[in-house]
Amino acid sequence: MRSARPDCYQGSVSWTRYRDLLVSEFGIRITREPEEVRLSLRGHDLHVDIWEPGGMPKGVLVLVHGGGGNGRILAPLADFAAGEGWRVLAPDLPGYGLTRPAADFDWDYAEWPRVVAALADLQPAPVVLLGASLGGLTAVQAAALSGHVQGVIATTLLDMADARTFIRAARWRWLAAGALAGFVLAPGLLDRVALPLGWLAPMKAMSSRPALQAYFAQDDLLGGARTPARFFRTLHAARNDRPDPGCPLLLAHPGADSWTPTALSLEVLARIPGETAFIELTNGAHLPLESPAAGELQSAVSGFLERIAAGQADLSCA
Repeated sequence: MRSARPDCYQGSVSWTRYRDLLVSEFGIRITREPEEVRLSLRGHDLHVDIWEPGGMPKGVLVLVHGGGGNGRILAPLADFAAGEGWRVLAPDLPGYGLTRPAADFDWDYAEWPRVVAALADLQPAPVVLLGASLGGLTAVQAAALSGHVQGVIATTLLDMADARTFIRAARWRWLAAGALAGFVLAPGLLDRVALPLGWLAPMKAMSSRPALQAYFAQDDLLGGARTPARFFRTLHAARNDRPDPGCPLLLAHPGADSWTPTALSLEVLARIPGETAFIELTNGAHLPLESPAAGELQSAVSGFLERIAAGQADLSCA
């Protein structure tokens, strides 16, 4: 039997275990505790972690988690960026984490970029979005909707509208292929099927460390949470033929990501117009917490944020 969902992360088993694993597995210590707020946005009771810098913020960084994730999973990046002088917002997107979705939320993926864009529009400039995993392309889509975002960072650019990528990203490729057929033949019937994400996605690819693999696969707010198939059907229906964030974009891809190989992200990056830059981290799994990948990502994020804060669009040094 699943335990009741907590109202906040502070003191929860999910957060306590993750924080301890960050220290024991990677030597990563979170130096601040975020303020947890609830924001009424587009009808959702949105849970948002707010990580405050020590002084006047240089800007606002909005973190965008991936499918099956939540804002607290990105705590290492949030803590780092706050230390760099940025106010960091880490929302739990509808259907995931501790957010209470609107009564009429029907698990349509299209709501994700809309929520991120609406959150960005409430912030003072400059605003940068940082998306991890599926959150990478979500951040690109949100920036296009907002017009208020001045930069996007992505760890991956995962185009799930591409059938090849959809199948490649699944835990079992035969199940993904069957789901694609079901999306066409019996969408109404399939939409109601809800399964733990750990059954559908290769959660072990999140990390190179067995302890983290088990955490991501089993935690009730991550791989243990059930997700209706409608979310994945609408995700596959989202067209990304020429995604355009309308602002500079940096792709900082983990070099040892077995879930989303670098080549898949580069295919999407090639379709994005405007100012873009790419670096491949020396190693790092899907969520790059390993050294030296984590340090390289921090360095890339720091440089990007500094250029945005200074009003520089040239990313040639990223």
